[in-house]
Amino acid sequence: MKILLIRHDDSEHENTRLPKSLNTRQGYLPPIGLAYICAALERAGHDVLLLDAQAFMLSDDQIREHIRKFNPRLVGLSTMTPTFHSAIRTARLSKQEGVEVMMGGCHLSLFPEQTLSFDEVDYGVLGEGEETVVELCAALEEGRPVNSVDGTASKHDGEITVNRPRIVEDLDKLPIPSYHQLPMDDYSSIIGLHPLSTIMGSRGCPYKCSFCFKGPPDTRYRKRRPQDIVDEMEMLVKKYKVKEIMFYDDMMPKDHVAEICEDMLKRDLKIQWESPQRVNLVTPELLKLMKRAGCRMLRFGVEQGDPHMMTQVINKKIDIELTRKAFRWTHEAGIETFAYFIIGYLGETPETMEKTIKLAIELDPRYVMFTKAVPLPGTQLHEESIEGGFITADYWENFILGRKTTPISDFVPDADKWVERAYKRFYFRPKFIARQLMSIRTMKDLRKNLDGFMGILNFRQS
Repeated sequence: MKILLIRHDDSEHENTRLPKSLNTRQGYLPPIGLAYICAALERAGHDVLLLDAQAFMLSDDQIREHIRKFNPRLVGLSTMTPTFHSAIRTARLSKQEGVEVMMGGCHLSLFPEQTLSFDEVDYGVLGEGEETVVELCAALEEGRPVNSVDGTASKHDGEITVNRPRIVEDLDKLPIPSYHQLPMDDYSSIIGLHPLSTIMGSRGCPYKCSFCFKGPPDTRYRKRRPQDIVDEMEMLVKKYKVKEIMFYDDMMPKDHVAEICEDMLKRDLKIQWESPQRVNLVTPELLKLMKRAGCRMLRFGVEQGDPHMMTQVINKKIDIELTRKAFRWTHEAGIETFAYFIIGYLGETPETMEKTIKLAIELDPRYVMFTKAVPLPGTQLHEESIEGGFITADYWENFILGRKTTPISDFVPDADKWVERAYKRFYFRPKFIARQLMSIRTMKDLRKNLDGFMGILNFRQS
């Protein structure tokens, strides 16, 4: 079967937490989720094309031309709820060309019926899709009902059938993502080296932060064999000449990280890499090992500067004093840091937001991201926001279906201005500016710094 997977343009990012003036400057990373789906379909013998319309900045007409030229039976899209309307626009193009459409992503696990109510969507993939899409395509080829396949949503004679979300139990059985289908030379990040790639070493997270959506696959932590991860890293370095690898895991436990680092050192694999991390999962000894293995940066979700907000409201379960130690240990090991913070959370006051800004400045990471609290669907924050009257219970359903919606109320007055204030107080410090100027080595470095500076100077939330 001929299948076209499209990473659609998501410039219509709506209700996102990241300010628009910065979101448009982030750069483009490989769509590793679609690359895994592509690899699974290729291994099953299908003729697959993966089109990154975002990286190539393709117009609707150009996407249409690709559909006509490849002439697939099925187009596959992945979406989050804030990017759903962009995905539907691409689905509409596909249907106009007489092609069936399947759609996946975390959005489908939340709103399968609403999504399949659109004529533009024929099939939904719920949960992790590698096994589901292969079985779905086999059912289509053999003329069997799709509603018999686990992990799918489908419709027949106006009736929508929704099956349970799927989880891949053994990640080691998955093929390597189809990097060969992607423009690997074109991927870059405003904070990373070029070219770069993403990689997945594990899936799932046992923690229960109140702002984070957790579908069934997200609650169970699973990891790949460290040797297989390093094999993939080695391939990315040798075949695609990447200069940096960004792990896309939700968390990196100590033992797993240590095994990866030890294998990299054993092979003498020279590559810089970065990953997300929790402050309670690092030690001085582990950080030194990570530095020796090429770790350039760790991204910590700090979130808040007020102890009560941190532990009792957002349920982060992280001690601020431990956070200070983890940042100090990381800097002493020679590893750069990136810190995430949330501003304007439910129950916040000017005093708690001021504590968050001051903690960010005290920790002094290389980079920081402040995001406005948004009650995304499927989160504890969403449920609490309904109870508090900040959002109607049917808001997200109405948003998806294109109905008129009442804007989401900010939890604190002037939340956007607080986010802008946080960015400017952190990035416009003389210490930060001097450090950035000292780090500039090339014209590309200069352009990145100017681009980021302009994004903050001309701050715009939406």
